[in-house]
Amino acid sequence: MATYSTAVFPPSQLWDFAVRIYNDRAVEGACLRLQDRRGLDVNLVLFCVWAAASGRGRLSEEELEAALEASLVWQAEVVAPLRHVRRFLKNQPGPGDSRLGAELARGIAESELFSEHMEIQILTEILGRPATGSFDIQDRAEAAADNFTAYMLRMIGEIDMADREDALIIWQQAFPKARPRYTDLFRPLAAA
Repeated sequence: MATYSTAVFPPSQLWDFAVRIYNDRAVEGACLRLQDRRGLDVNLVLFCVWAAASGRGRLSEEELEAALEASLVWQAEVVAPLRHVRRFLKNQPGPGDSRLGAELARGIAESELFSEHMEIQILTEILGRPATGSFDIQDRAEAAADNFTAYMLRMIGEIDMADREDALIIWQQAFPKARPRYTDLFRPLAAA
């Protein structure tokens, strides 16, 4: 079975950011809830936050559209089938030698992670512009909330309280010193 190496990828600020943020258990849970409950792409969620966190500010309509288009195709054709097989193998004992089933499951999980890394590379190339925006933490945090909101509205139409709570967990990990009360995405939480 082939073993993938992350060494084949060029350095990526987005990948480093995504790994750092996602390694927090609360963020991982929030991302997976948004993925499983609302059909959001975790990579695109983190891309929206990273664009602003890195000083690139708000995504233009064209950038968001290009990212959505690339993400939807890549997720449907590559990531989702691998995820489906990984989850199937996790819940179903394989026929015959269980070591073979475990090895197959490991290879599929590795392939899924590799495909996620490839999607991050695709998204990085879509947003090729340099970081020239504000580096004020509150400005970047508000731009990230705007990017996140634009993505969620495009995908799910209406953002409910559970969506806002999960978004806040992710956002606060990226911007621990920012104040969420100044963003439209989190204002209903401050009132609750």
